[in-house]
Amino acid sequence: MKIVAVRPWALGIGGLIMLIAGCGKPAAELPPLGKVSGVVTLNGEPLPKAAIFFVPTDAEDQASNAVTDEAGRYELQFAGNQPGALIGSHRVEIRTGGEGYDDEGNFFENKERLPPQYHAQSRLTAEVAEGSNEINFDLKGR
Repeated sequence: MKIVAVRPWALGIGGLIMLIAGCGKPAAELPPLGKVSGVVTLNGEPLPKAAIFFVPTDAEDQASNAVTDEAGRYELQFAGNQPGALIGSHRVEIRTGGEGYDDEGNFFENKERLPPQYHAQSRLTAEVAEGSNEINFDLKGR
């Protein structure tokens, strides 16, 4: 059975990003970005299918996001398909929960596997510099 996930919080953030960014800015209008990639692990094991958000500490700026692959790797995207994140300080949120419908129309819900200090009450931070940044997260929990 193929599962199609719809994560309302991701749609809400995606909508906010589209609203802030317009429908994408030409490269000449983009603010300075740093490329950001890394690996997210939970208790030493890769954390697949986790949504990761880098939210600039300046609330007026746009967040970047990604979803981890099966090996826990991610590469942030800014303004749709532009790789990277704004240069500067960020609050980081990582989530694994969500809900949606499978291809047969059956509703499902994935419970959040991470403690709130990694998402709703995130204590994670990161500094993005010019150029390439490798930022890994080794989470502990359930």
